[in-house]
Amino acid sequence: MKIVKANGDVEHFSEAKLLRSLRRAGASDEMAEEVLYLLQEDIHHGIPSYRLQRRAFRHLKKLRKPVAARYDLKRAIGELGPSGYPFERLMGEIFERQDYQVTVGKIMQGKCVKHEVDVVGNQGTQLLLVECKYRNTPGYKCDVKVPLYIRSRFEDIRLAKGLPEQQVQGVIATNARFSGDAVDYAACVGLQLIGWDYPKRGSLRDLLDSLKIYPLTVLTELSKAQKQALLKRELVLCQDILNAPESLDHLPGRTPDVWKDRVLRECERLVIKR
Repeated sequence: MKIVKANGDVEHFSEAKLLRSLRRAGASDEMAEEVLYLLQEDIHHGIPSYRLQRRAFRHLKKLRKPVAARYDLKRAIGELGPSGYPFERLMGEIFERQDYQVTVGKIMQGKCVKHEVDVVGNQGTQLLLVECKYRNTPGYKCDVKVPLYIRSRFEDIRLAKGLPEQQVQGVIATNARFSGDAVDYAACVGLQLIGWDYPKRGSLRDLLDSLKIYPLTVLTELSKAQKQALLKRELVLCQDILNAPESLDHLPGRTPDVWKDRVLRECERLVIKR
């Protein structure tokens, strides 16, 4: 049995891999096995991986919504667009939780020209410069041209500030993946890469789960129109809704306060340590 991935690659369907992804989202062994059983009639040769994931999500949603939300995290990040700001805010929150003083979207003077840096962090004498590459195109990869270009921008800023190389950490963050050449070049010049599943420890998926940072687009109680309405108000995270529950009061298609309580409970179950 083979499935087709988003980038067009074909691989053998792995029950073990599916069960791992379900458990990673917080499903118990019994719940993961139940979802696998329910999927048996859906699995067929050549099924697109996204279709299999959507069906697994629907089964999980009936069993336990917070688990379904975490399982659907990659797709939820893909719904943060079309602008790149929500993803930049997401990355800013990640570094803020790691004790950086963070600014999202800052103009910085380089030795030669000015640059807009997506996320700037300061921690003691350490300067963090983060370029965010948000993509909602399935199968996209950041190739070597991206770190080549970004390193030149960060180097221009470093030279303007007169800082030694060890005091400046450049980071490229994406919700997609990196090509092999991009990974090799970044390692050679000291750029840190954060991709959906790269590196093995400290990937975007790992950071969001370990720090309990979830975009509001994971919420199963909100419609797509309601999520977009909140994003337009520059609310991005589930924590933003908990901090401002009144933001739910004037959404399109809003239903009674019972629904509002369900949304807030779902947010709490996601951001509180399980």
